[in-house]
Amino acid sequence: MGIETSLLNNRLHLSANYFSSTTDNLLTYQALGYLTGLDQNWSNGGKMKNTGFDVTAMFKVLALKDFQWEVGASVGHYKNEMVSLGDGQDQVLTTVGGATILTKVGKAANLFYGYKTEGVFSTSEEAAAAGRYILGDNGISRTYFKAGDVKFADLDQTHGNAGEINEYDRTVIGDPNPDIYGNIFTSFSWKRLKLDARFNYSLGNDVYNYMRQQLEEGSRFMNQTAAMTQRWQIEGQVTDMPRITFQDPMGNSRFSDRWIEDGSYLRLKSVTLSYDLPIKSEFLQGLQFWVQANNVFTLTKYLGSDPEFASSNSVLGQGIDMGQLAQSRSFVAGIKINL
Repeated sequence: MGIETSLLNNRLHLSANYFSSTTDNLLTYQALGYLTGLDQNWSNGGKMKNTGFDVTAMFKVLALKDFQWEVGASVGHYKNEMVSLGDGQDQVLTTVGGATILTKVGKAANLFYGYKTEGVFSTSEEAAAAGRYILGDNGISRTYFKAGDVKFADLDQTHGNAGEINEYDRTVIGDPNPDIYGNIFTSFSWKRLKLDARFNYSLGNDVYNYMRQQLEEGSRFMNQTAAMTQRWQIEGQVTDMPRITFQDPMGNSRFSDRWIEDGSYLRLKSVTLSYDLPIKSEFLQGLQFWVQANNVFTLTKYLGSDPEFASSNSVLGQGIDMGQLAQSRSFVAGIKINL
């Protein structure tokens, strides 16, 4: 459903669209009885609702004989919500690249689900006062977090004792779906010369930086980033980078909000300069020369190579940076011939 209108003597153009749809028979896993020899199998029991809108505005700032200037922008928003997972399931957890993805009825389809952190224990006294620990494989022995370990939030008080850090302390730590996204564009024309610029942006989307998790976990004999020089090393040191421990017995590098980053960005996607050569010929209707720059620059706080990416076409791959090559800056030129 949409509307479109032109105002102010056709100098302002507005359009708005709204959509709402429900998808049935989504593939989901269902549990099987032990007699089948399989734990689970695919079924068409899923159901998801999608709603959203987009608005575009374009305004002719100047409309003179030899000079024209237009500016415009678009903004969009969408929301998906799981209605059913089939087989009476309330939620499903999926592991992708070390990340745990939560799909739960009543929530979006692919939320990051892990541990919240509260910094790093600076001193042994601080760690002892917190009294946080993990249980051994025997379910009895306790190993307490020490100075230099990550201070994981103890959110659950119903499974295990106070201070125990276990899988029940996990919670939603990020959402890869943006709050808003869209484009900003402008066009200048002077006689036969024209300059077009287009930005795109995304705000409010979270990203799991898998590569940083690998290069800053500090538990194996592999290259690490320069950020590891800020790791905890002495009593009283205040830092957000935990100590290095071979094979990470305390799980300091586990999937947590340490690896979730703000993926918002503003990118100058393309700039195009063109010139229409005046031609009067029965064989040619026009000749245009143009040059274009792509991916000119990007403004973002994201520490990875490129905030504008998708690790796969699957909805479960959204917001997971597995180390894809960044979109490179490029320059192209060409000639357009109108016959």
